[in-house]
Amino acid sequence: RQDVYAYEYEDGSGPDPRHPTFDLQNGSKSSWNSRIINLLLEELEKMGREDSWPFQRSEAYLREILQHRYKRLHTIWMAAQPRITAKGALETPAEVEERLIAKKDEMLKLTRQTTRQKNQMSDKNREDLPAWQWLQLLVKTLGEGSMSSEESDIENQIEMVLCVKNMVWHHVIERELDIVDHQRLMDDDIF
Repeated sequence: RQDVYAYEYEDGSGPDPRHPTFDLQNGSKSSWNSRIINLLLEELEKMGREDSWPFQRSEAYLREILQHRYKRLHTIWMAAQPRITAKGALETPAEVEERLIAKKDEMLKLTRQTTRQKNQMSDKNREDLPAWQWLQLLVKTLGEGSMSSEESDIENQIEMVLCVKNMVWHHVIERELDIVDHQRLMDDDIF
C-alpha cells in the first residue's frame, strides 16, 4: 500500500487514528504497525482512566497484549492467503474457504477428542474417590505412631537402627498401604 510506503520511507502522515489498518504483510515491529499499537495503547490507557477501571496495568503489559493480538491476527490472515496448488496455480477463493473449513473441522474434532478423554479421566477419578477417601481415613486413624520411620540417625558414632514391628492387623491392609506408598513414589507432590 502506498500510505504504508509513504509513512516508512517518505514523509507520509501515518495511520489514521480513527480507522487504524494494520499492514499485515509485516510484523508488529514495523514502524506502521508500531504506530497503530501505540495509538491503541493510548486509547486503552485513556479508557482506563475515564472509566475508572478497578485495576491498572502497566504500559508494558498492555503493549504485550496488543502485540500478541496482532500476531494472532497476522497468523489468521496468513492462513487465509491463497496457496499454490499441486498443479502450480494459486487457490481460488472457494478453494481457500474449503481448506480453512477443513482445518477448522479438524481442530474441532481434536478438541472433542481431548474433551472426551478428559471427561473419561474425570469419571475414572470419581469412581476411585471413595477408595482414596477410605485410604486417607485409614492413614489418619493409624496416625504417626503406626508408620515406620524413613530415616535413621547416626549421632556420636552410634548408629540407631529402627526395627519394624509386625502388627497382627498389618497383613490385612498391606496391599492398601502399598498403594499409598506406590502413589507417593509416582507423584511426589501429591502429599
